[in-house]
Amino acid sequence: MADFIDKAKHKAEEVAGSAKETVGEVTDNKDLQAEGAKDQTKAQGKQVGDSVSDTVEDVADVAKDKASDAQAKAEDVAGDVKEKASEVADAAKDKAAEVKSEVKSAVRDLDSNDVAAAASDNKNVIAGAAAAIAAVVVTVLIRRRRAKKRAASLPGIAEAFATGWKSAS
Repeated sequence: MADFIDKAKHKAEEVAGSAKETVGEVTDNKDLQAEGAKDQTKAQGKQVGDSVSDTVEDVADVAKDKASDAQAKAEDVAGDVKEKASEVADAAKDKAAEVKSEVKSAVRDLDSNDVAAAASDNKNVIAGAAAAIAAVVVTVLIRRRRAKKRAASLPGIAEAFATGWKSAS
């Protein structure tokens, strides 16, 4: 940015050029008049340069501020995404533990006679149960794959997902 001293110097050069030009007009000295006009024009050019320099620096400051604001916003969004992904992973883990507990409880409630009777009476029940378990496993695997794909599209999240969020926190 052009400092105050440079600006004052350039303005003084303009005033001096104007004075030379006026003296040249009064004394009818064409050379002095032309020299004054030249000095004035030169000083005005320097002042334009000062103004351009100031404007460029102002624009650079605004751009720097906007970039800083954008970076802060991106960091906030990334933090929010990480937090939400962690919540989703925790919810999936809790649901898997709940399903596991329910399956264990159901298995404990069955005795071997019930299983034998069901197998001999109706093999379709066992096939249906196996199909239901397979459907649950496939659903969990599909959701996990989708979560990994979503996480892979976000910077830093793929690494955190792959390491189990341990290094990302």
